[in-house]
Amino acid sequence: MFFDTYGPYDLARDGREIPAKQPDMWAEIRAHSKQYDYPEKGLESAIGCYAFGLKNGTNYKPWYIGMTVAKRGFRGEILQPHKLAHYNTVVGSKKGTPVMFLFPLLTGNWHFSRDRGDSVPLVRWVEKMLFGIALTRNPECRNQRDTKFLRNVEVRGVFNSRQPGRSSEAMQAVRSMLGA
Repeated sequence: MFFDTYGPYDLARDGREIPAKQPDMWAEIRAHSKQYDYPEKGLESAIGCYAFGLKNGTNYKPWYIGMTVAKRGFRGEILQPHKLAHYNTVVGSKKGTPVMFLFPLLTGNWHFSRDRGDSVPLVRWVEKMLFGIALTRNPECRNQRDTKFLRNVEVRGVFNSRQPGRSSEAMQAVRSMLGA
């Protein structure tokens, strides 16, 4: 069970919106597939997770985390109209270059997975983990589905800490141990 990381891929803009057609991004994704000896359309048809964000200089800020187990893989999922609505809300109100990262699931033979059966719970779990990480960097992330606990549960000193005041030795030690 291994997910790889590809990107960032710049998304073209048409004014303050991202068009559904992204020929340059798909060409770059195909070039990456070939560069690593995968079939040309291997990455775009893979299943896994993805992250939309904005780049400002060398800084990246996550705004949406998603997953796909769609038959067409990333190509059939990441630029759907309801996803573009989320992205365009961000692009219309924030500065930065819109970017996409892909996290394809790989098989035991290091091929892009297309398994839409047993892999679905794994992909869903990785999406939640990525969202939890993204939420620590940007509490305004656009995701809504399955985020109640990630947004509202607090472990003092570790995540979602809202209580000002005491900074005990325990909190400092656990932050050191967990990198929080």
